[in-house]
Amino acid sequence: MRSDTFRIRAMGEATNEWGHTVRMVCEAVVQRTPNYVDSRDLPFTEPANLKPGGVNERFGRRFEIVSFRWLAKNEL
Repeated sequence: MRSDTFRIRAMGEATNEWGHTVRMVCEAVVQRTPNYVDSRDLPFTEPANLKPGGVNERFGRRFEIVSFRWLAKNEL
C-alpha cells in the first residue's frame, strides 16, 4: 500500500460590467491515502475483490486535502 501526493493549481478569472478583470490562482496539496472511500473495505483489499458497482469500485481510494492557499502574482 502506498500514498501519493499531488500539487494542483487552478486559475479563475471574472470580468465585471465595467470591464475590470480579476484573476485568482489557488494551490491545493492533495494526498491519496491507502484507505477506500467506504471504510468497510480494508485498505489491503484488492480492487478485483471489491463489490461490483459499489462506491469503492467506482471511486477507489480516499483523497485528503493537506493544504490550500491563494497564490500571489510573484509566486506564479
